[in-house]
Amino acid sequence: MNISKRLRVIGDLVSDNSFILDIGCDHALLDIYVILSKKNVKAIASDINEGPLKIAKENIEKYKVQKDIKLVKKDGLKAYEKGVDTVILSGLGSMKIVDILKNDKEKLKKINKLIISSNNDYYYLRNNIINLGFKISDEVIVFDKNKYYPIIIFEKGKEKYSRFSLKYGPVLLSKKDKIFIDYLKFNKVKLLNIYNSLGGKYFIKKIILKTEIKKLDKIINRSMH
Repeated sequence: MNISKRLRVIGDLVSDNSFILDIGCDHALLDIYVILSKKNVKAIASDINEGPLKIAKENIEKYKVQKDIKLVKKDGLKAYEKGVDTVILSGLGSMKIVDILKNDKEKLKKINKLIISSNNDYYYLRNNIINLGFKISDEVIVFDKNKYYPIIIFEKGKEKYSRFSLKYGPVLLSKKDKIFIDYLKFNKVKLLNIYNSLGGKYFIKKIILKTEIKKLDKIINRSMH
């Protein structure tokens, strides 16, 4: 089936024998892909918009997976049902994702695993979710349609992380694969542009930026040897 690289990678991170809740499922392509490619997976595909749900229903019928995917029009974790062990949130901003999770902490307590692909502000995302009682168990980075997408798996637990690793990803920093190094180079250029645009009165901000740029440089240079 024809789905984006990012959705395919998210789907591949779902374990066999899972019961997933896909919040903001859009056209349910991710859920269909998971059902077709994994063993013994059930899914709840939820969205708050009528239009996407209508197309999702057509897609589910087209691929004949009606018995495995339940479509619901509900907001956030309100779509949770007993037995759901994995929640997927993709294609939303970090603030929206964190709001959804914080809005129903009782239901969140019952979830073992979160698979999250945000569009922005990864420090905010990681920092807030670990404060909700999760640790980062795996991370993958995808370059899709000219954008880098870190995809993060959170599981119940506690771990301490530095600010730098919360921004760039503790698991990604340990794997250091080629796409991730390209992502660091991309971020380094962004930081350099900010650094060069700041006037003298921002000297503290410039020191902070310079420190971060040096750290990125170190990782990038090491990966080349």
